[in-house]
Amino acid sequence: MRGLGISELFAATPDVLVLVFALLTQLGDPWFLLVLVVLLYWLAPASLTAEPRRTGALLVGLALGALLLTVALKSFFSLPRPPGAASATPPAWLPALVAPVFENVATGTGFGFPSGHAIGTTVVYGGLATLLDVWNRRRRVAAAATVVAVVGLSRLVLGVHYGVDIVVGVAVGLAFLVGALRVADGRPDRLFGVVAAVGLLALVAAAVGGHAAEVRDAVAGLGGALGGLVALRRVGPDEFAEIVGVAQVADTPMSPAVAVVGLAVTGGLWAGAAAVQPTLPVTFVVVAVAVAVVVAYPRLVAVVRR
Repeated sequence: MRGLGISELFAATPDVLVLVFALLTQLGDPWFLLVLVVLLYWLAPASLTAEPRRTGALLVGLALGALLLTVALKSFFSLPRPPGAASATPPAWLPALVAPVFENVATGTGFGFPSGHAIGTTVVYGGLATLLDVWNRRRRVAAAATVVAVVGLSRLVLGVHYGVDIVVGVAVGLAFLVGALRVADGRPDRLFGVVAAVGLLALVAAAVGGHAAEVRDAVAGLGGALGGLVALRRVGPDEFAEIVGVAQVADTPMSPAVAVVGLAVTGGLWAGAAAVQPTLPVTFVVVAVAVAVVVAYPRLVAVVRR
């Protein structure tokens, strides 16, 4: 029933199209979304939005919230993916060196309902359409809807989700986006508070269900939410410094090279915690530090340059 009768339509998809959709599905991968919003937070010019850092901080909070909301719902429902979702056969013409990469991006593990890619793309690209100032609102919404549709379709073509997973994921993402932005009312610290609350729910749902992997994800996400919240209140960036009561500093543009260094440090911390899988308290602290550095990085760069 979760297939909505459309899953079978993609069983005979040509290998070339499967490869294309395996690449397109990365537009909704949690790591891609987090890297995207972090770079926007650090690098977005005033031509994209009147308050780049405030907007960027809101987007970082939204992406983290989408990740934790996915963990909470998947832990609660604990519904499986379609049969065969955890394996994929690379096309015969694909070079052997690339085959493992294809298998990684074209498969799905863990619980299937609702689709985390659908939630994440709806929240992040919907957030971009809502918060940015480029084009007009109709064009931004159309662009966001296109990306959400493409990513949702890619999950069906790859056979890692049922139709209902996608539909419910989009609906949940829309509800979270509207509700979170309304509660935040333009204040990133409030948004990170909402995300922390979602993280607690995710941790409870995963622990009650006895899902060890989801418990680790919830602990990491909760650490990130609280780390970001503390950083916002202590060393928040200039655009919303007055709101959270921290001292003003000069707004210094960040170069791409400096952003790459920051991304290597913060991404390395989070990826390292995911790869090594230390104890849960260590995971919590490491990811909390990583997100705190993300939030504080613009001000740290300005202080060092001074």
